[in-house]
Amino acid sequence: MLIDVTDKSIEELGERMVPSYHKGALVYGEHITRYESVLPLLKGKTVLDIASGSGYGSYIMAGQARHVTGVDIDEPAVKYARKNYKRANIEFKVGSAEDIPLEDNSVDVVVTFETVEHIPNYHKFMEEIKRVLKPGGFAIISTPNDLEFPEGNHFHLHEFVHDELQAMLAKYFKHRKFSYQYTWLYTAVVGGTTMDKEWDEPFETINAAPVSQDKAIYFTAICSDSDISKLDLKELGAISEHWSAREQQRLQREHDDRLAHVESERKDLAERLQNTERDLRAIYESKGWHMLLKAYRLKAFFTGRARQKSE
Repeated sequence: MLIDVTDKSIEELGERMVPSYHKGALVYGEHITRYESVLPLLKGKTVLDIASGSGYGSYIMAGQARHVTGVDIDEPAVKYARKNYKRANIEFKVGSAEDIPLEDNSVDVVVTFETVEHIPNYHKFMEEIKRVLKPGGFAIISTPNDLEFPEGNHFHLHEFVHDELQAMLAKYFKHRKFSYQYTWLYTAVVGGTTMDKEWDEPFETINAAPVSQDKAIYFTAICSDSDISKLDLKELGAISEHWSAREQQRLQREHDDRLAHVESERKDLAERLQNTERDLRAIYESKGWHMLLKAYRLKAFFTGRARQKSE
């Protein structure tokens, strides 16, 4: 389900994907793929989308679910979602992941993508998910892989490695089933006008670059106290962020030019520092400098004597 909203009033609110702003970027493909992957599991279900952001994910899921409630702590994001992603079976609310504004045992499915790493008390978050789930319900939780995700994201309070995430989820759910989200460069042979528009259709893919699970960028886990052996996420991918060899060459040249400029400035500063140190040594070793030091010492001596007499 491809979506397009032109209102850019919340183009960039930190850690948030807005389709109208990010379309064509890797982050757009990553997020759309996640929501599309869960659709087969949502038919006829009541769903909570916690940390619903700009609302596009709730909108996608509402195409299959009986009802979707999107909850986000950011009021401007909720207002944006209400305006741009209206559907009869969607409701958006302001609320915290540590205090979800829903009744006990009120939803069949909790979907929470890229949320747990933002929560100060993520154990309270897990307890809240368990509280709002109906008996037999399940949660779908995704989070970055700490071994592969870029470092330095100040929005992320804690990132998980696989075994750590598995152990944490095991404290709250009897059953867990993992899927893995990877990112590759993608090459394809297509017809002349195939790629000049967005589409959603089968596309044969050859895996020419096998990787291990620890190279996944994101983990996604289906979690429940009931049997989930027959629950599987849909396997699909998204072509995103066009890669150009020529553009990469240009960026590399710019990068190299900046490095060369910085290195030239570093050498210039080092040379100027050496010259300054040499000039200072010449001053300190000069007769004039030694005579000046003697004059300062004499002045200090007589000033001290005068002070002693006045006392």
